[in-house]
Amino acid sequence: MPPLPDPIATLPDATWRPLTIDDVDAYVRLQAAARVADGGQEVMTAEMARHELTDPNCPTATNTLVLALPDGSLAGSVLAQQRLQGIESRRIFLWGVTRPDHRGQGIGHSLLDWAIARGDEILADQPANLERLVEAFREERLGEAIALHEAAGFTPVRWYIEMRRDLREPIPAEATPAPIRIDGYQPALRDRIRQAHNDAFSDHWGSEPLTAEIWNRDFVGDPTFRGDLSFVAYDGSEIAGYSVNYVEEADQEATGLREGWVGQLGVRRPWRRRGLATALLVRSMRAFRDAGMDATSLSVDAENATGALGVYERVGFRPVRRSVRMQRPFGG
Repeated sequence: MPPLPDPIATLPDATWRPLTIDDVDAYVRLQAAARVADGGQEVMTAEMARHELTDPNCPTATNTLVLALPDGSLAGSVLAQQRLQGIESRRIFLWGVTRPDHRGQGIGHSLLDWAIARGDEILADQPANLERLVEAFREERLGEAIALHEAAGFTPVRWYIEMRRDLREPIPAEATPAPIRIDGYQPALRDRIRQAHNDAFSDHWGSEPLTAEIWNRDFVGDPTFRGDLSFVAYDGSEIAGYSVNYVEEADQEATGLREGWVGQLGVRRPWRRRGLATALLVRSMRAFRDAGMDATSLSVDAENATGALGVYERVGFRPVRRSVRMQRPFGG
């Protein structure tokens, strides 16, 4: 374990320590303060916080750090989430935040330095012939956060576009290519869909196969997952594509916008270029609209080689914000 950071001079009574499950309420308040200050839209709920703090790929005792204040609140936090199942790479993803009224005091710098050191500790035990990376995502407009990571040795490598489609506008007719049929998601299919997802994303930049543990917990086990609004495309008995969708009720309460998220949309290579992605999108949009949603959102790799960006634009999705993915190689 890396040594704890030095005390923060302006907060002499604050304590560096790991997160615990008892921090759920304080962690939610920390995330809420940062979201409001930074103009974010993703609301952290107590249920989501418990989900994060019980992640077996991010054990709180070893992979988290907070600066706790005497009143029980948190001035900042960081999590180092392990993704060590890859066949070509091993990755540590960092998720950190500093409370707005305590920024500019070196807390974010201390959290990031500690998390990098922890990430390198974990990666040191991984095979040297694999790519080993510490990574972070930041919204493009948060220039100070990006600069902090760049100063610590991170390099921007990929950009992602969040897109939104107004469901109050006419939705195109669904044209499912024959002989494909699209049915609703069934829990019994979850592992077959995972395997289809791994196949569909095997040629995507930075993608690694997902284990059943990760898929079942972080994808179809996410608190916001909506199986009743998700879909599977078949060619006979073969899964050709899928749309795994989400609804974040807390975001709607905060923003006033009722929207559904197309979280994972994939078409396996033998069934591409036939309009199946569009058919799955249209089926999802109609389901969201019928469930009372005003909009549908999704995120896409700006350099996606399968032409996904054009597919989304053709059915009415428009960019609303951009994020950058940053990487730091093992050892810096």
